[in-house]
Amino acid sequence: MSAELRTRNVELPGQSVASSWLPRWARQLRAPRSALRVLAYLALTTSACTSDQWQRFPSPDDVVAKVPWFSTMRRGLAVQPYSVLPREPVPGTVPITGGEVELRVDRESDLPAIARMRNPVPNTSESLNRGKELWGIYCYPCHGVEGRGDGPVAPVFVRPPDFLGPRVTPLNDGYVYAVIRFGRGLMPLYGDKVRGIDRWHLVNYVMALHGAQPRPQ
Repeated sequence: MSAELRTRNVELPGQSVASSWLPRWARQLRAPRSALRVLAYLALTTSACTSDQWQRFPSPDDVVAKVPWFSTMRRGLAVQPYSVLPREPVPGTVPITGGEVELRVDRESDLPAIARMRNPVPNTSESLNRGKELWGIYCYPCHGVEGRGDGPVAPVFVRPPDFLGPRVTPLNDGYVYAVIRFGRGLMPLYGDKVRGIDRWHLVNYVMALHGAQPRPQ
């Protein structure tokens, strides 16, 4: 009989009879009870720490920095972007959004400049067709097909003004453009959706609905 079979039924300290039937590699993996007590103590003490106490524990970076060959990166030169004021742009720099002046219809001081704006896009059939396409995407839900304020959203929301009815503020190219770009009242801005020359195509279509230009066919 081998030595392993002779000791199979012998109960060792800290083991049960059932554990003696485990293979040798499995018995070696079983942690002593003293180690389990230490782990349980650490779990209880660390979980009971307050957030303020937890902040006072050294971070892993601090521990790694104690190793000489790891501390070179900690002591090395590094760019500190917030240590100095940012550099001013060179003269003539154009922002990524372009150099267009912000003109809003809800600012009285901007209204004269808005009234002087002229649509640089000719009122062609191509422009009106593109404007009609944009109208169907962004404007139709509230304003309806012909701009009468009878879109499918109007019954459950605030009815927008009728483009064909009397208006206190007459429409012009600049006014429509500014409303598209920055919104007005309850109407949100659409400048982040309708961009560039598409805004002027939409202006042509709105002015056509208003009767200031030939209607699209």
